Amino acid sequence: MMTTRFKYLPVALTAVLLSAAAAAEPKPPAGQPPPGPNNCILCHGNKDVWEGAQLKLFVTEADLAGDIHWQSGMRCQDCHGGNPATEELRQAHATEDGFRKVASPKDVPEFCGKCHADIEYMRRYRPSPRTDQLAEYWTSDHGRQLKTAGDLKVATCISCHDRPHGSGAERATHGVRPVNDPASLVYRTRVAKTCATCHSDRKLMAGRQYHGQPLPCDQYDEWTQSVHGKALLEKGDLSAPTCNNCHGNHGAVPPQIDSVANACGVCHGKVAKLFADTRMRHKFELEGLPGCATCHGSHAIRQPSDAMLGMQTGAVCVRCHEQGKYGATLAGADTARKLRSDLERLKGGIQQAQDTLGEAERLGMEVSKPRFTLRTASDALTNARALIHAFQPAPVEKALTDGQGVVEEVQQQADRALQEHTSRRIWLAASLAPILLVILLLLLYIRTLPAARSDAA
Repeated sequence: MMTTRFKYLPVALTAVLLSAAAAAEPKPPAGQPPPGPNNCILCHGNKDVWEGAQLKLFVTEADLAGDIHWQSGMRCQDCHGGNPATEELRQAHATEDGFRKVASPKDVPEFCGKCHADIEYMRRYRPSPRTDQLAEYWTSDHGRQLKTAGDLKVATCISCHDRPHGSGAERATHGVRPVNDPASLVYRTRVAKTCATCHSDRKLMAGRQYHGQPLPCDQYDEWTQSVHGKALLEKGDLSAPTCNNCHGNHGAVPPQIDSVANACGVCHGKVAKLFADTRMRHKFELEGLPGCATCHGSHAIRQPSDAMLGMQTGAVCVRCHEQGKYGATLAGADTARKLRSDLERLKGGIQQAQDTLGEAERLGMEVSKPRFTLRTASDALTNARALIHAFQPAPVEKALTDGQGVVEEVQQQADRALQEHTSRRIWLAASLAPILLVILLLLLYIRTLPAARSDAA
């Protein structure tokens, strides 16, 4: 009986193991046949075949395991072509079977673009894929330098997205990963570091120019200390801009003089519109000034502050209006001084009202309504700061005047609350006087009463 029960146990276990192995094998996309025999791995994964300079051709399945293409069911021949079913070397690498190799960095864009620029092919993996990356790349500075100047050190697809696999020549872990994978070289928090691999390399950047100017190598160091870099790297704000937000992705180029404000305006929509509607934008373009970057900088953008406005040391208005550069007028300098003075007056008024309300609240007075009203003054202050980008004093002055009116109203309410508290203390003291007098009279009366006699007496 026991023999019969366990007779088929080995067969069952074998079936389970085979099923598990089949489940672990990456599946091809729906509608595609399963991969056939892959002699590529049998040969290229044999460490006894490769040595010396040819170790770069030694590739195992472990080297491919981290790649999104391999995980999606694609195999060697899907990228490299050729015949993976044969064991004969020349047949496996026959060009008539579409064999492709990457002999130079110049081959990389078209090699990747064979699939990624083919809308029909990419739809097998995603309903609405992007297929313009290759076309964009050839418009980038990287692409133009590669195609026209033959510069083989510029960035290509694998410079940013990583190589699909490692090899015996370099045992480091490689693999193209999805953009939303934190391990990807182009994940939001890693983009700047990936760009810095080249752009912070002084030796690699030596002699390179853009519009006749040497390319700097300190962009990454500046960006990490900027308001954007700290928001992304320290606060984890994934909406904060990094390199590709301003320069683009595959079509990466520095923003031009007339497009800097548009790049900033993707996030800073209100101030971008204000600047776009002013004549100063055209004046900036005429003088070759890079819009927002003229005052705020490019990579080393600091937290904006009121100290930037005015004609005191450190203010950005000084750069032009003090010496009349670019046609800047002395009247503009006077306007900057006045706006700064009025802005400081509103700030001081808000602070004083907050302090007075705080004191009244500490004394037990109800001040929630004036506190809420004071928010309107803070909103007016914020609005005035934004309106400065319109380069028109009237709207800024109106916002500051409106805010000042709210501050004065709230300050009066806060003062009345303190006066009411004082009045309550006076009336309390006044009401306590007769009460204390009655108590005193009662005590005196009690003392005049005869002492009670005891029964013993």
